[in-house]
Amino acid sequence: MTQGGKPIRPTLPPKTSPFAPLKPLVSGRGRDVEASLTKLSQSLGSFKKELHVHVQLIDGDESEHWEVAAGSKKGSAKLQKKPKIAEIHVVLRKDTWLQIAGGRLSPYDALFKGKLRIGGNVELAKQLVRHLSDPSVPYVSPC
Repeated sequence: MTQGGKPIRPTLPPKTSPFAPLKPLVSGRGRDVEASLTKLSQSLGSFKKELHVHVQLIDGDESEHWEVAAGSKKGSAKLQKKPKIAEIHVVLRKDTWLQIAGGRLSPYDALFKGKLRIGGNVELAKQLVRHLSDPSVPYVSPC
């Protein structure tokens, strides 16, 4: 059969991702951004180096700037006007963050689908993702 002169292609089953999701930072379909970012910071408390991550969450025309501390036992996420110092900058939509925080979307999949942008020290960002990845899923490096 054809559709508009072109053969109809069979639908393929969705491809599973080789990339590990994060260990869930929120339960179920949690919608609390502050709690998920605080949990992110706490999970990064054992990271080998102290650093700051600037997370910009976009929701429609609004934008929130969060500063997340890594490598610190205190584990904090603060809503900021603009980041003072950050080694890593992450920009994504709020709903994309909540999918990542819930373990339903891998950060690498979000990056490759254009749902997430990274700036600053990208190698350090890859180390953070590896540190946070779900240990029950084999870690696959994006490059």
